[in-house]
Amino acid sequence: MSTATVQKDVVPQVPERMALDNRRAFYEGLEANNKPIIFTDAMKGWPAAERWSFDWFTQQYGDVSVPVEWLRYNARPAGDVERVGRVRKMTMKDYVASLKVKDGDETPGYLIGNDLFRTLPALHRDVRFDEYAVQRRLTEQLFFMGPKGTFTQLHFDRAHNLHAVMVGRKQWQLYAPSRDMELKPAKLSHPWSVMSSHDLTPHGGQPDQLPAGKLPDYDFVLEAGEILYLPYGWWHRVYTVEDAIATNYWWWTWSMLARIGPRLIPSIAVSAVKKMRKQQTLGREFREQ
Repeated sequence: MSTATVQKDVVPQVPERMALDNRRAFYEGLEANNKPIIFTDAMKGWPAAERWSFDWFTQQYGDVSVPVEWLRYNARPAGDVERVGRVRKMTMKDYVASLKVKDGDETPGYLIGNDLFRTLPALHRDVRFDEYAVQRRLTEQLFFMGPKGTFTQLHFDRAHNLHAVMVGRKQWQLYAPSRDMELKPAKLSHPWSVMSSHDLTPHGGQPDQLPAGKLPDYDFVLEAGEILYLPYGWWHRVYTVEDAIATNYWWWTWSMLARIGPRLIPSIAVSAVKKMRKQQTLGREFREQ
C-alpha cells in the first residue's frame, strides 16, 4: 500500500514485537495500555500453525461448500455505507485451485467470516487463543483465506482483536482512536464495525491511496507465525501481501461493555430489525453489482 504523504507531523511506526513469557499477567494490563503489540513465536504447539495450509484444506475439506465474496464498501448518497459486489458458493478445492491460477480471467475472491467455523466446528480446536487467558465468553472468531491483493478498507471494530497469521503475510496500517473525528466515521448497518468515509468507493477505497492522504500511526507487515493484538477502537486497513490463511479472535470485557453498551445496544437492536426486513443472501447483506 502507498505511503505517499500529505502530512508531515506523523511518522508511521512499527508496534513492539515481543514474546509472551507470563501471558496471564501480561493480559491483565493489556486494556490499560491500549497500544497494538505483535506477539512473536506466539503459536507454538497450535495445530493450526503446524498443519493449516492451502493443500491441507483441500485434502481435508475439499468438498465442503464455502461462501466466497467479491465485496467492497461503498458510499451511498444518503451518507451511509453499503456493501456492493457479489458472493458465490464454491467447494474448498475449487476455491484453493482458483488461488493457484495466476493471471486468470477472474481475480479470486475472499473466503472470510465465521461460516467455516460453523460448518467445521472442529477447527476451533486447532487454535489456542484460550492460552492467552481470553475467556470463551463474549467472543467471536473469523476465518480468513485470500489471495495476494485482498484489501480491507479503513474501519475499526468495537472489540479487542487478536489476529493470527498461519500462512502468508499481511500489511497493516493503523490509526489511533484519538483520530476518530478526522477519519469521519460512517454509518454501517453492521453494528460491530465502523467505516471511514475517506476510504469508501467510488472515490476512495484503493490500497495504494491513503484515505484523504492521512498517514497512519503504524505501518508494518504481520508475518506468518505472528499474532497482532489490536485494542478496541483502533482504525485499520489490511492488504494481503501474499496468499494468506489467518484467523482472529474478538472479545469484549464487562468493563468495556459497561462503557460502550449504552451506545452499542440500541445499534444492535436497530440492525436486527433491519435484517429481518431485508433479503439476505448467503448470510451477507449486499447489493449485487
